[in-house]
Amino acid sequence: MNQRPSGTRSVALVGSYLSGKTTLLESLLLATGKIARRGAVGDGSAVGDSSAEARARGMSVEVNVATTEFMGDTFNFVDCPGSIEFWQDSSDALMGVDAAVVVCEADPTKAAALAPLLKRLDELELPRILFVNKIDRGTGRVRDLLPALQAVSDKPLALRHVPIRDGETVTGYVDLASERAYVYHDGEASERIDLPESMNDRESEARYELLEKLADFDDKLMEQLLEDVEPPNDEVYEQLAKDFAEGHVVPVLLGAAEHDAGVRRLLKELRHEVPTADATRERRGIDPDGEVLAQVLKTYHTTRGGKLSVARVWRGKLSDGMTLNGERVSGLFTMVGQQTEKRRDAGPGDIVALGRLEHINTGDVLEPGKDGTAKLPVADIDQSFQVAPVVDTGLGRIRVHHWWASFWVRVWQTTEARIMGA
Repeated sequence: MNQRPSGTRSVALVGSYLSGKTTLLESLLLATGKIARRGAVGDGSAVGDSSAEARARGMSVEVNVATTEFMGDTFNFVDCPGSIEFWQDSSDALMGVDAAVVVCEADPTKAAALAPLLKRLDELELPRILFVNKIDRGTGRVRDLLPALQAVSDKPLALRHVPIRDGETVTGYVDLASERAYVYHDGEASERIDLPESMNDRESEARYELLEKLADFDDKLMEQLLEDVEPPNDEVYEQLAKDFAEGHVVPVLLGAAEHDAGVRRLLKELRHEVPTADATRERRGIDPDGEVLAQVLKTYHTTRGGKLSVARVWRGKLSDGMTLNGERVSGLFTMVGQQTEKRRDAGPGDIVALGRLEHINTGDVLEPGKDGTAKLPVADIDQSFQVAPVVDTGLGRIRVHHWWASFWVRVWQTTEARIMGA
């Protein structure tokens, strides 16, 4: 049996507007003990929407990073805004993660909105899990939702859970890999229960469908199915992890982040299946040997700390005080939303904030010395949005360019009017 991945991993939380990504981040931080109580997006107390503008608008307006630990492994969660206006911000951040959790609502009519996002994940060859959120408010059956989601996904979807219902209310789920049943408890870990007799047929049917999808990528499993041999659960888990890491299938999990339902199961899935930092570096074609190499995923301008460049470390040991691209790092931090925790150094797989790199922009590759010469792929810049006249926002061109890599300014020769696009 293959050893499970371990070490620091980075996971993006992506999805459509109002799908519950920031609420899921809050629940993940609570389940891992990073925060003592779950904040709420509505009252501005959530870690992911803690900036003044996000609170004023009641929505995510930029990428937020939160680092936590779960069962000995470090996870950097990158909460990406769902509104299309902030797509560039999300696209920049996706360049530095190992996997993504695609958050969607349990509503077949909203599945089509995920098509552009899933296409982008395919282009990046980024493994992803689909987390069906708000399962307690679902407008239909999961067996009806899955075809709608499959219609917008080029990768086959592998349903991992089937819901347990009390009437029309979802009260728990059956894990198809382990064949164990769980009941949800609001704000607490799900409780294991005996599989209800009424679920036997549905569980057997759904598990066989799962095994059929996995068998498309494993001859031994295909032979077992053809000979009516039940594969051991450990082999099923191993095949799931392999197919996920290689991008063959997209596991589908159920939950309700607002009530912490299914969140611990999601964490265990991430711990066992998200590829290592080394695997992602290999996928990106980055040489593991050499000096420190990092890439800026996001830039903040904070009231107290000044400019912070959030970067993914690809190789080597990055230390506070080090000179990168001719600028000295003045502070090295782990981030939990807008809060920072000082640290001395960072290694491969870490996502950290670097203080006061005044001439460094989002997307820049960082390396020791005066001039950064290393090249890594960056997110495509979309300049197809309609241009608009510049207004006095109190933000200079350079600062806005740090925030949005797609920012540009042009001057009309006839009127000398300044035109901004992003």
